Formats: sequence, C-alpha cells, structure tokens
Amino acid sequence: MLEKFTVGNFLSFNKNQTLSMIAGNVVKNKDRLFTADGMKLLKFGAIYGANAAGKSNLIKAMFFALKIIYQGTETIENTNKFFRLDDTNKDKTSYFEFEICLGKKSYAYGFEIMVAKQEICEEWLIELGPGKEKEIFTRNTSTGTYSYDFSLLEEAYRQRFEIYIGDVKTVKNKTFLAYIMTDKDELHAKNPKLSILKETLRWFQRLNISFPNTPITMYDCLSTEKAEGIEKAIKSFLTGITKVNVKTITQEEAFDHTPKKIREQIEKDIQNECKENHSCGLRMNVGGRLILVSIKKGDPIFKEVTFFHNNMDSVSFSLNEESEGTQRLLDLLSVLVTSKDNSVFIIDEIDRSLHPKLTVHFVKNFLEIARKKNIQLIITTHESHLLDLDILRQDEIYLVEKNKSGASILYPFDQFKERFDKKIEKAYLDGRYGGVPLFDTFFMPQESFETTEEKE
Repeated sequence: MLEKFTVGNFLSFNKNQTLSMIAGNVVKNKDRLFTADGMKLLKFGAIYGANAAGKSNLIKAMFFALKIIYQGTETIENTNKFFRLDDTNKDKTSYFEFEICLGKKSYAYGFEIMVAKQEICEEWLIELGPGKEKEIFTRNTSTGTYSYDFSLLEEAYRQRFEIYIGDVKTVKNKTFLAYIMTDKDELHAKNPKLSILKETLRWFQRLNISFPNTPITMYDCLSTEKAEGIEKAIKSFLTGITKVNVKTITQEEAFDHTPKKIREQIEKDIQNECKENHSCGLRMNVGGRLILVSIKKGDPIFKEVTFFHNNMDSVSFSLNEESEGTQRLLDLLSVLVTSKDNSVFIIDEIDRSLHPKLTVHFVKNFLEIARKKNIQLIITTHESHLLDLDILRQDEIYLVEKNKSGASILYPFDQFKERFDKKIEKAYLDGRYGGVPLFDTFFMPQESFETTEEKE
C-alpha cells in the first residue's frame, strides 16, 4: 500500500507537495481502511483540479521516479523537467519519496536528483516507526558518503557488501536499490534479512501507473479462459457484450495485415520472452486485436479474444471493433476482477471515454470490493458526480490548484471540515473549495466585432 508520495521541483511542483493516503478522523466507511503499523490507510483517492492545475503532473512525477529506479538517469530525455518558473531551480535538486507499507511495517524510499545534469545526488531507504527511524541504507554521491544497517548482513558478507556499495558511492546515473538487486543471488541467498531490498523493489514492480492513452492492465482479466466472472462484471456495466470468446487461430491469422517489420519484431519479442521448452503466456495488442500467446513444447499457440453481443453466438467482434469507452472499461475491469492483494493502481483521467454514470458505477464497485480486499486505487478525474459524501469519505478527496507563482499546490478536501451530509458537488463547481477554473472574460474573434459594427 502507498502511504505517502512527495515531490518537489518537478514540472509544475515547486516546493515539496505530499499526497497522503493516511486516513483522517472520518467516521464513515471505516471498513474500507487498511490498518498497518498503527496507521489506517485509505484504499481510494480521487484527485480533482482544473485543466493544467497539476493533477497529471503528480502522476507523471511517480512514473518519472519509477523509470529512474529501474533504468537510471539515461531515461531522462527532457532535462528541463524542473520547476522552470523559478530561475534558480535549474541548479536545485528535485525530490521524490514514496512511503510504503510492506507487510505491517512502513518504509520511506526516495532520492534527490539534479534533473538538468541527469545526476542522482542522494538516495535512501528508511524503516519508519512511531518515534523512531532506522536507516536501511543511505548514500550521497556528491560527498561519496554512505551508511547501511550492519544487522542485515551475516558478518562474513559485510566486506563484500561494503565493496558493492563502495562501487556506486559516487555513481550518479543509477540507483543503488536496482544495482544491489542485479546479479547478486548468493549475497541475498546467504543474507535473508536483506529481503527488505527485494521487497521494496518488488513493490515498485507491482505499482501500476497508467495515463489516458496507455493500457491500464493490458486486459489482464481477459487472459483467462474461465470467463464467467468476467462476463458477469461486463454485463453489470451495460456494454451489450454478453459473452467473452477465446478462439484458437493460426499464426498467419494472428499477424494478418501486420507490416513485415512489426511482425518480425513481435516474433522476436515472443522468442525473447518465452524461451524454447518453457511454457509462458503473453498478451499482445496486434492491430487493435487482443492476442494471447502461449508456448508449449517450443511451439507458439495463438488465441484471439473476441466478444458476442445480445446473446448472438454467430457473430463475434474483435477488440478494435468495440467502442473506445468499452475498450477502456474492459481494461479497467482487471482492477475489479483479477487484481491481487496489495495491488496499487494509479490512473490518470479515469473518466476518459466513459459516461459519467459508468465512471461512478466503476468507483462504487471498487469501493465495495475494497471492503474485503486490500487493493488501492488513486485516480485523477473531472467527474463531479463522484463528489458525493454518500459515495466517498471526505479524506478520499484531494484538490490541486496553482498559486500566484504558477506552482501546483495539493491539499486534502477534509481540511474544509464539511458535514458528512453536505451536498458538495455544486459547492465545488461554484469554486468554494478551489480546484476549478473560474472564468471572468469571453473570447470574441475580431471578425465578430467587425460584422456587428457593419450591421449597425
């Protein structure tokens, strides 16, 4: 579970801003909270704000941090991602920190990076606790200093670990967290307490971040041939789909009308992912069609997922023949149907291509599932129909707006101390809480004025 995310000096964020998933003193719907390390965490959060207020930039900051963790600073294509409305920020570090729950304990992992120079300056992993903090490791690449928790290592391996951490004490283009987990199997096998490093990295591997034009789960729920639960979920959203069909097709049919270069690349990817004599499963979007690939005894088997409508089994439709809203919903359904415990989904503009009532219905379904399952969903949205305290807790709502300096400010809705029975949607749209555009002028093309004058 995510407890907090903090970002500073990145895109529209100047001073550090924190998204906190720690529950407030709201009495309602306590049964959909997660308890860990003496804290109660929210399983849902909805972030509101005007266009260009910074909602998407918050999600981009998380995604940027993920890429740095795994791939290092070479992934930075744009070195101007610091907050540019302050001339001095180019020479300041940008700050990224995740506070996460692993098991029943809380940890803070983060780093500071000079974006303009593509340099990691500091990095840390700290175990948090009531009134205490315990360093797992820290490093400062500018000074070459580092520290780590000796108790995590058997004495015979401390010297080797010193060498490992010493090798990267001044390395500025990659994280120590990824480095120490690469090609060091013996170290981790002989030092089980180091598993906290593996668990931390695995948490980030499971973190699912998606944007309006990227897949959310790549239709994970449709990759199973046991479709009864999926069909029930689909029917509840009134898409017209009555049955999910998985049919075996030939390789030629799978790549029908696919350009030769793309086909060759896909075939190469299949071989890389599924080595000979090893079974595996892949999901691919080939020309808008959802293709499942499995390898059995070295031979690829291709299947296409299609859909029947109105109980007519004689006519099937490929994924690309469904509406954009239906395609989006089919991807979203994996969050409800197949997500595992402790899954964290962060979805930018969840309401894209969805009818307002469908968005609300989806969130209501998630909130019901969250009463029994430990999954977490954080969204950005403009869907005001969700601003209903019969649906959401006050502390599940967040707002983003820009201050006079053009910097994004993130704040929780529950700071307004509204009653649980307050009708907040209209008040929000009227600008009472901020986070909405307020227009005081109209744009009228010059031609319009000229035409009016001529008529007079």
